[in-house]
Amino acid sequence: MALLLQQDGGTTRAELDGELTIFTAEEIQDELLGLLNHERVELDLSGITELDGCGAQLLSIMLAEAARLEKTVAIAAGNPLVDEVGAWLGFLPPGGNGQGEAGDGS
Repeated sequence: MALLLQQDGGTTRAELDGELTIFTAEEIQDELLGLLNHERVELDLSGITELDGCGAQLLSIMLAEAARLEKTVAIAAGNPLVDEVGAWLGFLPPGGNGQGEAGDGS
């Protein structure tokens, strides 16, 4: 599991790849939640190879915290696994287009 970061103006681009499961959530949670130190984040989940309930819960917590802090986190998936789970949990719209956003950035 790796979280790769790039700064692009006022947006932090983060790419998460590998498994996001009960076995990896603990090792990535601090880095993932640390993204909330940035005002605007684009999180690319297209490299996720496995996602279980624990990993989905971690993503949901991060997005809820982003909304609470009024930070913007845009999710890009483009991955059938993440698209389906994200739509089911409400952080990606139904239809598999792989884009969603939490928070308003104000």
